[in-house]
Amino acid sequence: MRITNQMVSGNALRNMQKSMERVDNRTQQMTSGKKIQQASEDPVVAIRALKLRTTVNQLEQYRDKNIPDANSWYEITVTSLDNITERMKNIYEYCVQGSTDSFNTEDRSAIIDTLRQFQDMLASEGNSTYAGRYIFSGYKTDRSLAYTETEDTTKFSYDIKQHIKPAELDTKNVVLHSVDFDQADTYISEAVANGGTSASYTKIDPKMVYRMNVAYEGIDDTNNAGDNVFSIKATAKDGTVTDLSSLYTINVLGPADAADYYDVAPGTINVIKETGEIIFDEDIYNSLKTMEDIEVDYAKKRFEAGDLRPEHYFECTQHVVQTDGSVKDIDYKQPENGQAIYYEVNFSQSIQVNTEGNQIINAETSNDINDLIYALKDLQDAEETQKRLSAMLNDAQYAANDDAVKMINEMLADIDVEVAVKKENMQKTFSANITNFQNYLNEVSAMQSDVGSRMTKLEMIQTRVKEQYASFKELKSQNEDIETDVAITNFNEANLAFESALAATGKVMDKTLLDYI
Repeated sequence: MRITNQMVSGNALRNMQKSMERVDNRTQQMTSGKKIQQASEDPVVAIRALKLRTTVNQLEQYRDKNIPDANSWYEITVTSLDNITERMKNIYEYCVQGSTDSFNTEDRSAIIDTLRQFQDMLASEGNSTYAGRYIFSGYKTDRSLAYTETEDTTKFSYDIKQHIKPAELDTKNVVLHSVDFDQADTYISEAVANGGTSASYTKIDPKMVYRMNVAYEGIDDTNNAGDNVFSIKATAKDGTVTDLSSLYTINVLGPADAADYYDVAPGTINVIKETGEIIFDEDIYNSLKTMEDIEVDYAKKRFEAGDLRPEHYFECTQHVVQTDGSVKDIDYKQPENGQAIYYEVNFSQSIQVNTEGNQIINAETSNDINDLIYALKDLQDAEETQKRLSAMLNDAQYAANDDAVKMINEMLADIDVEVAVKKENMQKTFSANITNFQNYLNEVSAMQSDVGSRMTKLEMIQTRVKEQYASFKELKSQNEDIETDVAITNFNEANLAFESALAATGKVMDKTLLDYI
């Protein structure tokens, strides 16, 4: 084969170009610190780099964002649970004291105020937030667990379906026809005119009633649309459902009927809108205790600050009044498996970050605190009446008249019995709530343990993620980064080869055909 000068020069130039490309490649490696600049240079390195970069970016997301976010959520939850525990311990201590009537008469007003403050504090802790999200509200992180202010009754109303366990039914000592001091002068005037007897005065009637409580005070039987929604249904163990209105007379009573709240006749159920109590006799009580479930449907239009939002607790329908006067209905259901919120904190590994407040701040807790307050207030009012009637005996206006004195003594005898009954009821209420609040404390403690175990698990995951990040960061560097000394050596080799090629090509290109003629 004949080799021409043109072929020699062409080959020399092509090889020199390749040497220049290698020098350029080694120069870029040295200045960028990377093995390749384009995927075509080494497809294996390029593909592996994409996978490793994706892994490292994901680990950075877990390490720098997801895990710290979850940990912050836990820290706020722990603080709120600690505060809830302290408040419940305070109430528990009051229950212990009240069960033995260790309160002074003068202290009862202050204790009532303190219990109301504790109730407000529990609602406030239930409304704790992290980064603008309510931590105890399940999926509805944009909505507080309890109302933060009194709501306008014209804006909306709720139809609420509440299930009550037969075990929650209890008894209450009450006094019918309590001594009314505001009517004392009327009774005395009648007694003076009728030889020591008052025609309008009714002697007190202590009795025990049976009851169950719905979640709210100030309930209604009709909603804003005017629909009558109140009903009580009982489900037997065999699944048979009975509407109690078909068996008993149900009276829905408002403040105007206060004197008849606890005056329940056989076969009658009194629904007290003001307190949310449902009162019945022993026969109905014994029948309901055998049931599997009791469902009470009712409406509520007005919500005070601290009232629990129904959508977090019950199956309910919210009727929202629109600007044009129309009503929009929003139905709420309670998920069977709860409302757990999960964060992904590692590859194929998620952890629950939220704690559902309806498990620790609920209707039962609120009702029990209200019972304590009402028991104290009832006794306080009776003792105040007792004190004022005793003072009347020393008042010259009445002391000189035997008929007036007789009437006052009759009222005093009744109020003494009333004070004794209400003191017994207060002790009974506080004693029963020792167990209740001990159970609440146990529930909060269990939840604290659950959050603590999740925090421990998160710490282990965090350690693992940091180790994975360091390992994959190193693998990524090994795959695509080049050591400086290696890059310099490679550059020197390429540059030496290029300079040699340049010298050789110069010698070859220097000769032409004329040099041989």
